[in-house]
Amino acid sequence: MNSSKQLALVILATAALSGCATTRTDLAATEAAAVVPAAAQVSKPAPSYGSMGGYRYRRLIAVTIVSSS
Repeated sequence: MNSSKQLALVILATAALSGCATTRTDLAATEAAAVVPAAAQVSKPAPSYGSMGGYRYRRLIAVTIVSSS
């Protein structure tokens, strides 16, 4: 087996074992059917910045959002 055939085999095997998007089940349909929780936690930017190594970065805080449905 020459090297190009081996390379093609390795690429195909990697794609098959990695769980390509075409082999996955449709999770969006099951998630859409799930009941939406009354409260959800999301990340929101804090009013302050952090600094590390001379770079500024935005800090995030966890916020609980309560839906009124």
